[in-house]
Amino acid sequence: MTIYVIATPKGGVGKTTTAAEIVAALARAGRKVLALDLDQQGNLTGRLGVTPATEVAGTMADILAGDIELTEAAVPAPAVDGVDVAVGGHALADVEAAPPGDLITFLRDELRTDAVAGRWDDVVIDTPPSVAALSLAGLAAADTIIATVTPTVEAFDQLKRLQALIDARLGRRINRGARIDWIVPVMFGAGAVAGRGRLLDREVLQQLKATYGDRVTASVREAVVVRDAYMDGRPVSVYDPTAPVTADYHHALQAILGTEVAA
Repeated sequence: MTIYVIATPKGGVGKTTTAAEIVAALARAGRKVLALDLDQQGNLTGRLGVTPATEVAGTMADILAGDIELTEAAVPAPAVDGVDVAVGGHALADVEAAPPGDLITFLRDELRTDAVAGRWDDVVIDTPPSVAALSLAGLAAADTIIATVTPTVEAFDQLKRLQALIDARLGRRINRGARIDWIVPVMFGAGAVAGRGRLLDREVLQQLKATYGDRVTASVREAVVVRDAYMDGRPVSVYDPTAPVTADYHHALQAILGTEVAA
């Protein structure tokens, strides 16, 4: 089992879209995938086709509070075959406001139990756009940490802030040696890789590669279809397999998941 965690201190940077694409790519490869939505906005939940009408025995908040087992709360994702999801929602704000004593280490330990590891091949965790306790709970469990960045002047500050949090709170004892393993540039102009398009896009991409080297994946373009797929409750690659942004994600995820899985 590999636990993939997508994290960023800032919202609106393609984090949940990327998480959903990782889920979909693993499922297409025949993997049994568990998706955990730690964001109170529940965007990954919606991206995987779960709606308020979907019957669930419990939410991610209930799991973290110890009111229900993860294996009982996870429900099949309507939008992607082979995927189960533990749904996010507003109740997670209450968990963060009054966290259980073991909140940060709970998922790290729970996901390694026989009940979980024997049922799913991979886990994908979408964290809130923050550096608070729920994000730490996801990062503490991570085998692979993935950050998304947009072509903005503060992109590097966000990466430094995330890595500083990992180093200070997790890297020494809770998740030894943890670091940002992959950086996915998202919402870039289609010509940025070829040295065309918006100057800022090109400059940010060049600086990312100069700073982080092979940890930077292929870039993903900005596209209206990403919003349309969200409104339809599906990952982009499920909503429109032929869209150029779908091809971008396939290329980006090859580095993270391997060519055979991401193809």
